[in-house]
Parts: sequence; C-alpha cells; structure tokens
Amino acid sequence: MFNNSLFPKLRQNRQNTPLSLGEGLGVRSKLLAICLLLVCAVAHAQGPPILHPGRIIFYNVENLFDTINDPITKDEEFLPQARNAWNTQKYKLKLKHLSHVLATMLDTIEPMVIGLAEIENKKVLQDLIAQPELKKYSFGIIQHDSPDERGIDVAFLYNKDLIEVPLDARLTVNLPGDKTRDIVYLKCYVNEGEPIWIFVNHWPSRWGGAAESDGNRLAAEKVLQAKIENLYQGERFARVIVMGDFNDNPTDKSVSQLLTKKSFDPKEQDLQNLMLPIYKSGQYTLKYKSENDVFDQFIVSKNLLNFKTPYFIRSGTAHIYNPEWLLFKHPKYGWVPNRTYASGKWVGGYSDHLPVYLDIVFK
Repeated sequence: MFNNSLFPKLRQNRQNTPLSLGEGLGVRSKLLAICLLLVCAVAHAQGPPILHPGRIIFYNVENLFDTINDPITKDEEFLPQARNAWNTQKYKLKLKHLSHVLATMLDTIEPMVIGLAEIENKKVLQDLIAQPELKKYSFGIIQHDSPDERGIDVAFLYNKDLIEVPLDARLTVNLPGDKTRDIVYLKCYVNEGEPIWIFVNHWPSRWGGAAESDGNRLAAEKVLQAKIENLYQGERFARVIVMGDFNDNPTDKSVSQLLTKKSFDPKEQDLQNLMLPIYKSGQYTLKYKSENDVFDQFIVSKNLLNFKTPYFIRSGTAHIYNPEWLLFKHPKYGWVPNRTYASGKWVGGYSDHLPVYLDIVFK
C-alpha cells in the first residue's frame, strides 16, 4: 500500500544465448563466488531493519473560513462586511501561514495523515493544499459537513502516495438543544498488515463554563467509545489513533474515562494518552490567561507502541510543535500561541492552538 518507490524491486536480466561447457563452468564459478560474498555481507550486517517514518499531525487551525456567505450556517462574522472584516487578503495570508506551519513540520519527513479542526468546508482545504509549500504532496481530502451551527468541521488530509483509505465516515454527537461537530474517522492501510483506524475530534466547547458544559463532552466520549468497542468486535488486533481538540485536558473526566473502559482486551486494545506526560510537565497547546492547557491530544491503542510489530509509533511518544515564531510574548501571560484574532482585533497570526504530531515507522 505504501509507495513502491520506497522498496526498490530486484530485476533479473536473463540471457537466452547458450553457453559452452567452459563458459558455463566459468559463469557458475563466478555466480558461486558472488553468492558467497552476499551471504557473508548479510551475515555481517545483521542489524536493525531500515525504518521508513511517516508523520501524523493534528492542528486546530482557528477559524479557517472563506469569504463567501453560506446561507445555512452562521458564518457572518467571517465576511468582508462583518465586524471581523474578513476579506480575501486576510484569507490568503491565513492559508499562507497554515501551509508554512505544515510544510516546516514535514521538512524532513513524509506526511501520512493530517487531522484539522475549525475548517469551514472542502473549498478551504482545496485552497490550503494548493499553496506553493504543500503542492508537492499528493494530498487527498476527507471532509463531511457537520450540523455545527457555525459550519466548522473536522477533516483529514492524507498522503495518497503512502496510504490507502478504503473507508471514511462520521459519527454524530447529539446534544440536547445544541448542535456540534461530527467525529470523522477513516480506515487506512500502510502495508498488508492490520489496518489503522484514525478518529479526528473537536468536542463541544467550554462555553458557559467547564463544569456546566462537561456533559456535552461526555456525550462525545460515549459516541466515540461505542464505535471503538464496535470495531474491536470485528477486528481484534486493529490499531487505533484518536486525535483532536477535546476541549478538556488529559486528566479531565471526559478524556480519562475513554481510557478506563474495561471491555477492551488489555493486551492489545488498551488506550494510552500520549499527551498526559506532556500535560503534567507543564507544557501547553493553548493558553487561557496564565493557565496551561493541552486540549490537543493523541490517544492510541497499546499495540501501536510495540516496536516488534510491522509498524509502530516512534519512541512511543507524541510532541507539540512550538517554534518561537508560532508564539507571541504576552506582556502579562508570557508566551502564548500567536493567533489570528486577539481581543476582537485581527493580529494576523497563525492559530490559538499549537499543532501536535507523532511519527509512525514501518519496517
């Protein structure tokens, strides 16, 4: 399923011309010598297999809207005549900034899958991958219009040269008196082995207070949990990656509850939050005043951490991408993500979230 260029094929050139007895013995002697040399070389080079890495990224891109009015969503704040005065110039700068972030994250490694949150529609994704810094990649797009009233969705970009995606779908989270983003997922193959299932999330916000809105995120967790249990009934050894903006930290109930279900097979299917140690160390993917939050997370099945399998997560860890140019030094709260709007004013930054990533290696 991966690009065959990564695995050069051996080619044989056969001669049809008959050989004399002496020529035949000479050729056989040479072939025997070559075979012996190859055997010795292989025996001498019994080291670890060559590993080919691919990167998986999640990025909440903070309101990637076009400038066109959608009559069925509340996108009015991102129109030229609205308070934000969102226009073509600002939109193009936003695309340039986001493409630069992704391109620098992929400077030395191939992309596999990029999960995105807060995108308006498929058109903005098409505009994003058409940017000069991303055009060299063969990105496919997976996006479903969700019932979110503002029209913001989650989506995937995936590298068509590296993976095959035979299935993608969405899970709807029903909330009392409210509408929120769908959970979108895909099934992909990176070789002939077991598939990887990847879920991208943007759980309901903390609008009105974290405690008051907690039930909404627990509802999203319940929907995701049920789907994961269902897929394991059919594919016991499937590999699972859950990523997204959960609007909760790794230690909050909605996220931690996903990891404590006992119906999974603990040898293969237990889920592990790779961002928990990062959160406990005081790092952040976004900040609320002086509070460090890690809402952007990777949760993976245990079998993806086994380096003896055909493909696995390198070092068993995830990372926050936080170069200084993605940050702004706030006079009161220190370094914070350099966002597009701050206090209602356009500042022309990148996003109010930092991207996170992990690397898959395959033998």
